[in-house]
Amino acid sequence: EVMLDHFMQQVVQPKKLHSKAKGMVVTQNIETAIRYYQAINRQLSERGNPFKVLVAFSGDKEVDGITYTEAQINGFAETDTRERFDEDEYRLLVVANKYLTGFDQPKLTAMYVDKKLQGVLAVQALSRLNRSAPKLGKRTEDLFVLDFFNSADDIKQAFDPFYTVTTLSGET
Repeated sequence: EVMLDHFMQQVVQPKKLHSKAKGMVVTQNIETAIRYYQAINRQLSERGNPFKVLVAFSGDKEVDGITYTEAQINGFAETDTRERFDEDEYRLLVVANKYLTGFDQPKLTAMYVDKKLQGVLAVQALSRLNRSAPKLGKRTEDLFVLDFFNSADDIKQAFDPFYTVTTLSGET
């Protein structure tokens, strides 16, 4: 609820990036990703919101006696998830590890982290947000990370080896 409330109030309602801004929910593992997907989907249904959520993970996972695949949950081939997430109807993507590195989605402006991020993974995961989108007017002020797991010191420590100076504003 906290993630979806923030996304609705701070990203969707202000129509960031001309109503094209997207968010990513970073979870600890595939089971948690599936549970987050289900909870967000349920909340969206109850709220009657006009967008959809996707989940991304590799392989199959049994949760509560049911075996899930990304393709089965999303309703299309796993290889299509990246492209489908670019469509306007999909605004949130729930991930475990997939798409934390090497994923270029310029419309990504919000990240909700419920996973320990360390070292280069922290840098690469959080850097998913810094892809430019000049045609949409994306600005640094549009970016937001809500981290339920890591402290500001954890993130600073992860970034320090890669930068001569690392500055973070305090937690909000």
